[in-house]
Amino acid sequence: MMRAGGISIALLPLMLAGCAGPSLLLLDNEDGSTEGALAVIDEGCGNPDGSTIAGSFTRTKLSGCAPRPKGVGQAGLKPDERSLINDLPPPPARFIMYFVPDTTDLAPGSEGMIDALAEHFKARPGAEIEIIGYTDTVGKEGYNLTLSQKRADEIKVRLVELGFPPEVITTTGRGETELRFPTPDETENGGNRRVEIIVR
Repeated sequence: MMRAGGISIALLPLMLAGCAGPSLLLLDNEDGSTEGALAVIDEGCGNPDGSTIAGSFTRTKLSGCAPRPKGVGQAGLKPDERSLINDLPPPPARFIMYFVPDTTDLAPGSEGMIDALAEHFKARPGAEIEIIGYTDTVGKEGYNLTLSQKRADEIKVRLVELGFPPEVITTTGRGETELRFPTPDETENGGNRRVEIIVR
């Protein structure tokens, strides 16, 4: 049995079976970082915590009770592994836009992000867009939740007007949760008045 354990950013596993038995190949995260780890657990080994495997571009044979990863690097990838990696979709792209206080109007400097997003989307056929709205901590929690949803919906309207298909766009409002810059209540902060757009 294999499960993810203590992952801060999930690594991408590829299970590959061969004549020497199954093995696990860990790659970089989507953003190129190497944080994270996997716990490989075999109930027959009597070790409830399993063995921890970490490190990008490492191959581990999943046999025995103490699997040990071996660094192979990109140059050590097998042809079928390289082919699988080349066929993976590109990592998600993120765009952030900021707002004038207590409005759904984009702040100066964020208007250009609409055009950048449109260009990126055109170059990525079949992509889907997730828009998440946020506020700062000024105002009541319920009001901010509604405002954040309105901000996300406003960006969707703008994108649809540019020709984006509405069925590939989802919107969510999260109010003053998940502050980008933690602040006390009733604190104005332009970095928290935002929408985050994920294209995947």
